[in-house]
Order: sequence, then structure tokens, then C-alpha cells
Amino acid sequence: MLKAMKLLNQSWHPLKISSRQHPYPAQFMYFLRNQPPTLYSRLSNGLTVATEERECCNVCIGLYVDGGSRYESNFENGISHFFEHIAFKGTNARPQTVLQEQMSRTGARFKCFTTREMAVYFAECLCPEVPLVMDLLADCILNNSYLPAVIEQQKNIVYKEMMEHDNDVNEILYDYLHATAFQGTPLAQTVMGNSSNLYNFTDSTICLYHAKFFDPARMVLAAVGGITHDQIVTLASTYFTRVDPMKCIDADVYRYTGSDVRYRDDSLPLANCVIAVEAPCFCDEDAVPMQIAAEVVSGWDKSQPGGLDHGVKMARVASTSDFCDAYKAFYVKYKDTGLWGVQFMGTTLQLDDMVLTVQDEWMHMCNTISDAEVMRAKRQLKTKLLSKMESSVGTCHEIGRWSLYHGCRPPLHELITTIDHVYAKNIRETCTKFIYDKCPVVAAVGPTEALPDYNRIRAGMYWLRI
Repeated sequence: MLKAMKLLNQSWHPLKISSRQHPYPAQFMYFLRNQPPTLYSRLSNGLTVATEERECCNVCIGLYVDGGSRYESNFENGISHFFEHIAFKGTNARPQTVLQEQMSRTGARFKCFTTREMAVYFAECLCPEVPLVMDLLADCILNNSYLPAVIEQQKNIVYKEMMEHDNDVNEILYDYLHATAFQGTPLAQTVMGNSSNLYNFTDSTICLYHAKFFDPARMVLAAVGGITHDQIVTLASTYFTRVDPMKCIDADVYRYTGSDVRYRDDSLPLANCVIAVEAPCFCDEDAVPMQIAAEVVSGWDKSQPGGLDHGVKMARVASTSDFCDAYKAFYVKYKDTGLWGVQFMGTTLQLDDMVLTVQDEWMHMCNTISDAEVMRAKRQLKTKLLSKMESSVGTCHEIGRWSLYHGCRPPLHELITTIDHVYAKNIRETCTKFIYDKCPVVAAVGPTEALPDYNRIRAGMYWLRI
């Protein structure tokens, strides 16, 4: 009997690794690995074509241009945004009435937006309408008529948008944030531009802007939906090869400056504040840990449940102590830099405590963050990533941006695997690199009287270590 037990103990090896330690079952990773690949081609004039085929009846087609407010001079600041308003107002081949009739006949939705370093023109349509939509998109962007009457009409519309923009505290706050963080460099310029520049926008100045930035080497044509890569390449060769390549314009070198700007307005009920640090750029290897760090801080407002049982440490402190009405972490990424921080809203008497709470959380992330907190943040980040990729529009924007900044987009399963291989040790190292004892930027709008002095905020960016 004893001999049999001895043999049994020698042959039996218990499973020491629990299946709960694996982030996904094998079926889910198999599903991710078998997603349709993103295919790339480059036309003879330098235009990049990127597609992802899906089994659906709709398509999102987007033209992504490496041009925004950071490439504009002071004289033409806001012209990229202004071109949005005349892009679909008529071409040399189609008058405005004919163009609008054809656009409505396709049932497609034509949209556009501009950021500080990218201009996007895209359309959502059904698969049979792709050839006509591609023709209309190329004609509007590359063969615009620049009618003086349309330009003057859109000046009034843009001016009203500027007035509405100035009344949006959130938009003003982030304009102030960039103005103080990148002061003296083009990245500090707003997307809307100055109202005085509207007088400078004529058909000739817009033509010069178009000739300078709409270089095929600076553009990416992306399509996601029920189409094949060969179809989009053929259409792109038909409608976009008439654009000749030009000499590319490099972005001016940015310069980050730790500083603050405060616009005190006691008529507002709450102060809207943001504190941030310089962060890694879009394609940096530290970008993923910083994204996870943003999910560790997460966000909260008074419409959500709070208290000691909240899963986020900072939300527990903010809700139980009534330090703010709302807060959220953010991470703004550009091709060569970024801004990572926390935005919060509160009354005058809450600002001092909330700033200390934010900085205490940052120091906790640099020194004592736990694997449990990182695990929750990773799951939240992966949920957001997968939710964004559900729609063809979200995937198209991701492909366009990655293709502009990096040349190609990493497969989805590689992004998930990269997130899975980030642990508390990596978060501590990355946060120490970008947060610990670094000069922050602070922007605030509203009743900011009790917001701590910048020197005091700077002193809270480190803990004395023994």
C-alpha cells in the first residue's frame, strides 16, 4: 500500500497555473487573430490606400490629410477649419445645386473635421454607391470651385461658430492648455483661428493653402466595410492620380513649457480646471502604459454612484470627501508629443483639496500602485478599444491616423496582447518617467481664486523618499 502511494505521488503533478490568470479563453484570441487584415497600397503619386474588408452592406471612406493648425502661419491660422465649410459647396465640374442633388441621391453622409495636425473628410454610404461617393469626395476636395460668394457667406457662418466656441468653457479650457503648454510654437494655435484672420481668406489664399498641404504623400485614403482592396485601389487610381506629388512640409519643432494660465470669471458657478504633464507621442512604446494609467485614474461625476465601494481609488476619495463635482482623466496624443492629465470641476472651496487629491493619486501611481488596480484599468481600456472598432467609422479613423503617423496600424490582437503584458511595475516605471518631479501645465476658467499657486502645485509633483 505504501509503495503504491509513493508511486502515485511521483506520477501526479497538480495544475499550478489557474485558468483565471489567462485574460481570455482561446476562442476569443482565435477570433481576434482571424479578423480581416488591413491591406495597404501606395499609388504612383505617393497616396497611401488602406482598406479593411468586412461582411456588411455599408462602407466608410475617408481622406486623411496631414495638415492642421500646427502647420499654419499666424496669417492663415484657421484656414484648415474654414476649408471644411466650402469643401462640399460646389466644384468646377459640378455646380452647388447639382452637387447637392447627387449627394442626396446617394443617401451618403458626408462629414469632415479638423484637429491640430490632421484634416479628415469622410463619407458613410451603402456598398453600391461607393464609385459615385468616391467621385464626389475626390471632386469636392481636389477640384473645388472656391467661389467668392460662397467664401463670403461661409465667413459669417464661421464667425458665429467662433462666438459659440468662445462660450464653451470646455473648448476654451483646452485652447488655454495648449497655449500655455506649447507657447511660442505652432502647436499652441487653435483650430478655429482668430476672427481677424477671416478677412485674409480669399479664393487665392485658400488655393495656396490647398496646393501646399494636399500633397498625395501627406494623404491617406482609408475604407472600411463591404468592399475589396482592389476595388478601392482601382477607384483611387481613377480619381486621385491627377494630384501631383510635391515637396513635403515638416512640422515645426514643438517646445513644452511647464506653466499655467488662469481666466478668473466669478460669474460662472463652477471652476473648470485641468492639470497635465508632457506625455509620449502617438506611436511611442510608452503610450500604452500611459493609456492604462489614464484608466487607473478614470473619471467620475455626481450623477454616478460613489462612496467607499467604488472601484476607482480617486473616485472614492472625490465622492466621499466632496472634493469636486466631476473629474476625468485624458490623454491627447500627437505625432511627436502628447498631454496627459486630469480635468475637474468644482466650487472655489473645493479646488485646493482636489489638486492635492490628483497629485496624491499621481504619486501613488509612481510608487505604490497595485496589480489589482492595473488589471481593472486594462479591462476598461480593452473594452473601449473593442467598442471603438465595432463601427466602420471608428475603425476607419484609427486606420487613417495610424497610417499617417506610423505607416500602418498594428493588428487588433497585437494591441490587446501589448495591453495584457503591462503590469504594475511597468506603470510605476512609466509614470516615474513622465510624471514624477516634472513641471506640470495648469489651465483654469471660472472662479479660480482658491486654486493653489503654481509653485505649490509644482512642489506636489514628488514625494520625499527614504
